[in-house]
Amino acid sequence: MNKWSKIIAIPLSILGVLLTFPGVVFANVSENVNAWANAPAMRGLDSVDLKSTILQAFSRSPSVTQQAYQLGIGQAQIREAQSAWYPQVGLTANTGNSTQQDFSNSLNNAAAYGLTLSQLVYDFGKTNANVSQQKSTQESYRYKLLATMSDVAEQTATAYLDVLKYQDLTRTVEENIRALEDVRRMSSLRADAGLSTRSDVLQAQSRISGMRSTLKQYQASLSAAKAQLESLTGVKAKYYQPFAANDFDNPVVPENIDYSKIPTVLFAQTQQESASYEVSKAKSDYLPTLSLQASRTRYETNNNPYWNNQIQLHVDAPLYQGGAVSARVSQAEGRKNIAATLVDQAKLDILQKASVAYANWAGAEGQVQASAAQLQDSIRSRDVYKSEYKLNQRTLNDLLSVEQDVFQAEFSQVSAKYDSWYSLINYTTAVNNLLPQLGISQGEKQSLPDLK
Repeated sequence: MNKWSKIIAIPLSILGVLLTFPGVVFANVSENVNAWANAPAMRGLDSVDLKSTILQAFSRSPSVTQQAYQLGIGQAQIREAQSAWYPQVGLTANTGNSTQQDFSNSLNNAAAYGLTLSQLVYDFGKTNANVSQQKSTQESYRYKLLATMSDVAEQTATAYLDVLKYQDLTRTVEENIRALEDVRRMSSLRADAGLSTRSDVLQAQSRISGMRSTLKQYQASLSAAKAQLESLTGVKAKYYQPFAANDFDNPVVPENIDYSKIPTVLFAQTQQESASYEVSKAKSDYLPTLSLQASRTRYETNNNPYWNNQIQLHVDAPLYQGGAVSARVSQAEGRKNIAATLVDQAKLDILQKASVAYANWAGAEGQVQASAAQLQDSIRSRDVYKSEYKLNQRTLNDLLSVEQDVFQAEFSQVSAKYDSWYSLINYTTAVNNLLPQLGISQGEKQSLPDLK
């Protein structure tokens, strides 16, 4: 039994406890009346990666749990629709004086009781259409769950990348501060030797102070990103493993998207199928319903109690209902037309998201290459400037300027890299490839992910 089967079985287990030990259960509820107000649980781990983080988010997300419960409701709705084909057995009983006008009033009775049986024989497709509609609805719940899990995975992956990004930016600022401290020490040595003024030292120190302020800003952003991820997953990690971009396929041209595997499109499609069955069910109301009805009733009369047995073929054929059936048919057809537009809307939404993500990814990839070349040029310039500064051929402003160029190139490289990864996550989510590429299998027929 997987996690989702257990979730669906939870309400039944709770019901069994309530029926067996009602006093104990309600006593525990009264003792823990404020338990609902407790803060969400948190736990610590030494290390996490993107896949384990997303799985933690699945188990914590109320929206995922709600959709899992909805699957159980859908299955119950199917069973309810199918129950129309089974015999309907009932118990009848009444008491009180009942007078039937015969010659001797011998049929007067004070009570009657018995059993009734009704068996549907044929209803011209009403029940079959209802069962098919509920099956389509239950299937739509499954795709809704998959779409919800995909959204949660995208949100969690974005939060995970935020943490990694601000970690890298923080390290970049720290490296720049160390480089500026080297410049300050160099200027201090030159000032002590009388080769430059003390203002160079103060100028370098002022630049260091500015970068330390920037460092505080990125450290605050890193703390906020970790808090966001911890809220989504319920896990506080000491180490976040690097993002394995090589495990993801590069985006393809959006025109080649396979919409038949995307949960949001499949959800809309099953809604359309459900609406089609609703039309069939509404049209079948024009036709009669045949059922076999039987009863055995005991009458307690004043003089001679007796049994009354009946078995009849019952026909329920609507002749005129003031246009109610045709109105229901028109409503069902209207809902079917609306459902058809939802399929087109789902595909357009995916195409838009995938197209924007693809364009952003391509642009970011180009920026990564450009910033890498810029960084190399800046590092070479810095080495030359340092040598020329020692020979008194460059000013401190030149050296501080080239350090700023190096920092800006490193900053651009980190930003472009993560812009590319953000776009990659957005694209793979849009085409329903995020979970499979993380190794969270959805199966050949869009089955639920394996959370082991």
